[in-house]
Amino acid sequence: MNLTYLQTFLVVAEEGSFTKAAEILDVSKGLVSRHVQKLEEALNSRLFHRTTRSISLTEVGEELYTKAKQIQLLATEAEMRVKDITQEVTGDLKVTAPIEFGRALCRHVIPSFRKQYPKVDLVFDFGPIKKKIESGDFDVAFRAYDELPNDVIAKDLGFIRNVLVCSANYAKANKLAAIEDIHQCAFILNSQNERWNQLELIKGEQKYNVEVTGSLRSNTYNSILELARQGMGVASLPYYQVEDHFNNGELVHVFPEWSVKAHKLSLIYAQRRITPNKLVTFNLAVTQWLKSNSLYMI
Repeated sequence: MNLTYLQTFLVVAEEGSFTKAAEILDVSKGLVSRHVQKLEEALNSRLFHRTTRSISLTEVGEELYTKAKQIQLLATEAEMRVKDITQEVTGDLKVTAPIEFGRALCRHVIPSFRKQYPKVDLVFDFGPIKKKIESGDFDVAFRAYDELPNDVIAKDLGFIRNVLVCSANYAKANKLAAIEDIHQCAFILNSQNERWNQLELIKGEQKYNVEVTGSLRSNTYNSILELARQGMGVASLPYYQVEDHFNNGELVHVFPEWSVKAHKLSLIYAQRRITPNKLVTFNLAVTQWLKSNSLYMI
């Protein structure tokens, strides 16, 4: 079987068009048609149902398409394996994560990783929208999924450790001595997910569950942080977001002996026979950073 013909068939099947396949392959439509014709002659089977307006795979075509995808995957893995053996850690690496976790990566992980692996081209997408990992749009994601996508590998990193914070002025004006005082606090609520306002507080083996209330709501951690800095109430925020504000005195750590068990964070990447070195080294850098900072996770 001519593998060039097979590759042409695969593109036609995926695009559902000889014309689009020719554009992608940067060849003439006639050459695409001849490749498919030669492949059909070699297999003695029709691969497409053709009409004047559309094409679709025959039963034989469907079977060949499945096998062709497997062959394409093997070819890609072979290329990655050779590059991993013969070359330095290099190539594009696309990373997606929530905004504030992304900022923490940029502060604590990316500079040293970039210095160690300067030939890796990093592409970031930090935000609430969950990007596709299983289809290869992104190489690695740091997300809190309720249900994992298909064909991915997920490594639990633990639960993000949130802490309760407020401005110094708010702390002076309100009684914040014992954990029971939390019921009198005006909270800046998270409007992105109402469940995130049901706090599970942890202190050693002790747990304290409370649904907090307030008259201010916002959908991003950054805006909630700014409202807390302005003395508008108490907020539950990731420790890695607010640690600098504790150090410079802009924020007060409320009930510091208690931690908020927030979202379960997973490191997610697509299933592959061979995981490229650039992905292995980046994942290792992130997990080592989290292990070295015990205040970030529970």
